Parts: sequence; C-alpha cells; structure tokens
Amino acid sequence: MGRLLYLDCFAGAAGDMLVSALLDLGFAEAELAALPAALGLPDVRISVERMRRGALAAPLLHIDFPHDQPHRRWVEIDQLIADARLPEPVKGRARCAFRRLGDAEAKIHGESLEHVHFHEVGAVDSIIDIVGFCQGLHSLAIDRVVCSPLPLGHGQIRSIHGLLPLPAPATVALLADAPVYGYALPVETVTPTGATLISTVADGYGPPPAMILRRVGYGAGARNDANGPPNVVRALLGDDQNMPETAEKTYTIEANIDDMNPEHYEPLAKKLEEAGALDVTLIPCIMKRGRPGVLLLVVCAESALQSVIEAVFTHSTTLGLRYRSAERAACERRFETIDTAYGPVRLKHAYYQGKLVHSKPEYGDLLKSGLPMAEALRVFEEARGKK
Repeated sequence: MGRLLYLDCFAGAAGDMLVSALLDLGFAEAELAALPAALGLPDVRISVERMRRGALAAPLLHIDFPHDQPHRRWVEIDQLIADARLPEPVKGRARCAFRRLGDAEAKIHGESLEHVHFHEVGAVDSIIDIVGFCQGLHSLAIDRVVCSPLPLGHGQIRSIHGLLPLPAPATVALLADAPVYGYALPVETVTPTGATLISTVADGYGPPPAMILRRVGYGAGARNDANGPPNVVRALLGDDQNMPETAEKTYTIEANIDDMNPEHYEPLAKKLEEAGALDVTLIPCIMKRGRPGVLLLVVCAESALQSVIEAVFTHSTTLGLRYRSAERAACERRFETIDTAYGPVRLKHAYYQGKLVHSKPEYGDLLKSGLPMAEALRVFEEARGKK
C-alpha cells in the first residue's frame, strides 16, 4: 500500500501554493527553511504566515531575497541543484522539473535549451518553490500524485517579454495532455512554476482515487480574490487503495548510434547502471544511408533521469536522445539459499501483490559449479527437493 497525494486545484496552482499545502500536511518548516543554505543561496530567508482566503485558513509562504538577482540560464540552475546538499531523489526530480520548463521555454522562444534564460521563473523564489516541493514529497514519503483538472484563467499579464496572454505560453505548453477548463475571472490561475511541478510529478489526473484519507492540508496563494472560490490548493494525503505496491514512475531513454566502437558498449552499459539505470538494452538496427547502428534503450527511475542522461552523453557518441515517462510495475524479489553438492545457490522468488508468481535459481551461481548447465540444474533440483 503506497502513500497517495491528491492535489485539488479548484482555484488553480502556483509553486508557493503547492509548497504551502505540503507544509499544512506536515512537511517541517525548519526543513524548508534550511533549503537556501543547502542550495548555496545564503541571503534567502523563508517564513510562513497563516492567512485567510475566503472562509479558509491556510499557510502562505514568504521568500525574502536581494532583488538584484541574475537572470539565470537553465545550465546554471541545473548545476546549482546538482551541487546542492540534498537527497539524490530530490535533486533528480527538481532537475527534471527545470529541464521540462527549459524545454518548453526553448520551444516557445525558438532557442536552444543551453541558451534559455529564465526570468520570472528563474528567480530565487521559483527555485525554492520547485526544490521545496520536491523536498516535501520526499519528506512525506509520497509514492503517487494525482491532480484534479486545472482551471485556466484568461486575460493578459506583463512580463519581461512584454504583454503575454493568459494562460502564459509556458503554462499551456507544460500542461499538454492534462485536463483543463476555463475559469471565469481574468486572472492567472496556473503559473508556469505550478504547471512545471504538476506536469512533472502527477501520475494521473481526475477525481480523487480510492484511498484511506489520513490528512487534509491547504496552501494559500498570494492573490486574495473578492469573487470566486478561495485562492488555495487543497491537498489530500492518504493510503492508496489502487496502486500495486511495486508500481513506480519511470523514464525510457533512447538514442540511435552508428559511429561508436563496439568495444565501448560494455563500459557504457556499466556506467549507465552506476548512474541508476534499471535496464540497458542494445538493439541492432539499420540507420540512414544504410548504416548499421545500435538503438540504445535505457529505463530508469524519475530520480535518476538527469544522471542517466548525463552518462549517455558522456560515455557514448550520440549528440541527442529522446525520453518519455512510463509506468513500471515490478515483482518483489525474495531470495532463498539452497545448499548443493557444488556449493550454495540462490533461489530467486518473484511475488506480485503478495502472491508467488515464479521462482528460478540464479544463473551465475549455477555457472560457478563448472558443470554443464543441464547437469547443474539437475543437481540443484535434487538438493531443493531434499530440503
């Protein structure tokens, strides 16, 4: 049974609202306040104030910092997070979020990712919002996130690029494939930071899934509307009643390679596994102009995405790759040791949702016997039958 977070964004979502909702669920304020130092931003101060939004009381996040902040590029923010003194899953998820945001901004402005400058969303408060939310998910041990459909306001907003339509271009780019609907008030309901976080962490959208509800939290936004619903995000925390215990969000990375020494694929696979790859597959293929090549397929957890991408570029000759998210279900592995005439052999049992689905001896242990494989298996089965 996993831990489920449901984000009820009936009035929209911004980064500070999402972080504040996690604070109301039990994410420690002291842990959040320690983030600036961990990120190497010592002049930043974080405080929390409890406010009313309509009839609801909710924490409101305040981030104070010197206002002569640089317009950071994606590579600078990515390095800032990579160097932070934070758990690897937090850094991996935050870097993935900023990568998604950078890709959206690059497409909108017709630039390469490396040359994208973040302005409003590259400011210190957005860095704290994104990293803080990822830290909160980690601290609360959230296994799955589901989000409600998102209301999108209308009108215009002034930015460093001049007047932009609402929703902001980055917001609608990030929310591709998410369910959205129109909001009556001419206000920004979903910010680019909010869209970045939701599109990165949401495993699904819709009404609240089946859960045993444990806690409810609210996170206030800076805007206090006289009309419309209270400007808060409501967060429901509970025990998931639908998710298999072994389900997880993963990414599949693929690249076509036709100019690499075949001897280098074995060390590439080892480096990818060290970076966090769950599976590495090499598939022979025919590429452009009839060249023989290799299709590299790598599966990794979301927290390892950036480190695995870095390993692909560092240890292979490819200049580009593709990645996409996917749900992964895996059996639970349990091991039993069987003593045989040629030494111990581990027997691996696979369980799914508590049910044994199959068992097999470890190939490497059978190989150590020095016997032909059929004979090693016969001796193993004989010893197993006597146990």
